[in-house]
Amino acid sequence: MHQPGERFTYGLSVDVLGRLIEVLSGQSLDQYLRTRLFEPLGMRDTYFYLPASKQARLAKLYTEDAATKTTVPMRPRQGMIPDYPKEAGTYFSGGAGLSSTIDDYAVFLQMMLNNGTHNGRRLLKPATVALITQNQMGEINQGSNKFGLGFSVTTAQSAAAKQPGLSEGSYEWGGIFGTTYWVDPKEKLVALIYTQKYPSGTARALADKFKTAVYQSLAPQQMAPAAVAAPAAK
Repeated sequence: MHQPGERFTYGLSVDVLGRLIEVLSGQSLDQYLRTRLFEPLGMRDTYFYLPASKQARLAKLYTEDAATKTTVPMRPRQGMIPDYPKEAGTYFSGGAGLSSTIDDYAVFLQMMLNNGTHNGRRLLKPATVALITQNQMGEINQGSNKFGLGFSVTTAQSAAAKQPGLSEGSYEWGGIFGTTYWVDPKEKLVALIYTQKYPSGTARALADKFKTAVYQSLAPQQMAPAAVAAPAAK
């Protein structure tokens, strides 16, 4: 499509990385992630394909009916099967395909916020977390942001343009079914909101409103101590 470094293109790079992990580790990506990440973090509800005992908990996927303008359960279409996590699959995609809970993924993001540690156990080196979450594309933009190694990284320009919004150096991404999450190291904040609809005409607006609400809720805590009158001791 273009020479490396000319522009940002959403592609299959992370899928290739998943296959490289399999080749170098001698394990399937499923086994590797389970032993090196999910089990140490206590992520007990994260799978490429759900075990039979947990399939009833899979959230229903919805879509928007173009004719009636209503939200209805999504049926298989264009090669997309809403209940694919219930299949006995053997393909483990590095770039997509994990099913999880908001609690499990919050633990993963908390580990990232902690520079690679969780409950006193180190899973990633601080230098690795820094590489993942800093600009890896030079002067090229991804929207008004930069891109690290798997996350969109908030720049000073995009932070200034969205008030209240993510601090410079925050990193984020989202999912096709309407998931949004970010980590704000400056505010020591992890935030997530999940919906289950594809396509969704409201997902972007909901994510923006959620971000605004989160940062507005932080405002009283950011006031200078002198500006807050403490009650007299009794």
